[in-house]
Amino acid sequence: MTIKIFSQLNLSLRRPEFWAYSSWLDIVTRYRRTRLGLVWLLAPVAVFMLITGPLYARMFNRDLASYMIHLGMGYAVWRLMVMVLNDSVSAFRSNKSFIQDGNTRLTDYTLKSIAKSLFYFAFSMIGMLAVMIWSPAVSAPAILTLFISIPIVLINLFWVGYSLSILGARLPDLGEVLNTILMVGFLFTPIIWEGNRYPADSLGGVVVRLNPAFHMLEIVREPLFGRMPPQSSIAYVALLTLSGWLLAIFLCRRYSRYVPIWI
Repeated sequence: MTIKIFSQLNLSLRRPEFWAYSSWLDIVTRYRRTRLGLVWLLAPVAVFMLITGPLYARMFNRDLASYMIHLGMGYAVWRLMVMVLNDSVSAFRSNKSFIQDGNTRLTDYTLKSIAKSLFYFAFSMIGMLAVMIWSPAVSAPAILTLFISIPIVLINLFWVGYSLSILGARLPDLGEVLNTILMVGFLFTPIIWEGNRYPADSLGGVVVRLNPAFHMLEIVREPLFGRMPPQSSIAYVALLTLSGWLLAIFLCRRYSRYVPIWI
């Protein structure tokens, strides 16, 4: 018996016309009337790095070239995750007309949220690529590790986004709860600061290492510096992926049929 979420996901991936094209169209429409157009997609990560990078590198007594990679990649991946989560929690309600017209392949709407955020992330990577080439802390082969680490992040973002979409359809207040959690989560995620500032056996270290975003960033950033991610992070992400997909399978099987009624 084919698991429903996988059969729907397979059809969605084979027919990307809706979720991929509509995501790109939303972005193009938004920036079409601005003078700089799609160049604005580069701005958030670039401005964040240029303003906060030199300041905090001096504050933490870090080499600027390596710290800019730590800061820029951390912020870019965090922004990708936050955009997917914020968009997913209202994905079904935002596409109410399509669902009620009969397009009940719910994976389309999760992929639409991911695709839109991924377009923003891809543009931000243009600036990051320039910084990585400039920085002696990152070698050319190390950049290729992003083709492994970023898909791992996306695989996890799918089950999170799908689960949030179903829960958000049933619980309208979930979006506000999520915004609060993400606002606090930024403070406990090593984007500006570094996770090794807190030893693993300290209270701060335990709190930081309970944060899933910490381990996602470790998986992405450590290989860029030519280091293997900690085994604890690899194990954490593997367990998170498995348990998360089991949750998504359960929610799909148990509650997906109620989504048209809830919205």
